[in-house]
Amino acid sequence: MSNQHRLAATSSISRMATVAALGAAALMAGAGSAGATDLGQTKTTYISLDGYCDVLVLTVFPWHQAGESHSCGGGNFAVGSGMEGKVTGVYPKDLTIGETYFQDATSTYLWNIQYPLASGQTWSIFKSTDGVNFSVVASGTYTIVGATAARSPRAGQPVHSAVQN
Repeated sequence: MSNQHRLAATSSISRMATVAALGAAALMAGAGSAGATDLGQTKTTYISLDGYCDVLVLTVFPWHQAGESHSCGGGNFAVGSGMEGKVTGVYPKDLTIGETYFQDATSTYLWNIQYPLASGQTWSIFKSTDGVNFSVVASGTYTIVGATAARSPRAGQPVHSAVQN
């Protein structure tokens, strides 16, 4: 790949990061219609994907929307937004979050994370290149960790690497 192509790819990733950040900001701006007391019920939780280096920072708002920031080894590489929901007849609820992964601008990723958040619950991630057809990338269990542990380097490969193998 030529330097010009690398520069163009880097620029494209930067634009996608900006768009994703603006989308997350818009999600949080929706909080403007919620009362100040509602914002006090917003909860941020750090979950570590067992067997991977990934840590997701999940923020759940009292009006059932959720935001996500995704890192591995201290570097942020994805953001997403979605909502808390329940499928009739299925327990528990889940967080369904669409994610922009900055190193794969041609795909959409979708997380399903069992909710309420508790260590030992399950997660799964799906990938789509057309926004309609999704295939499973990986799944497993997660552990709740503190903010300090979330920022520490973690052993293992990123969950997105399962797509590349």
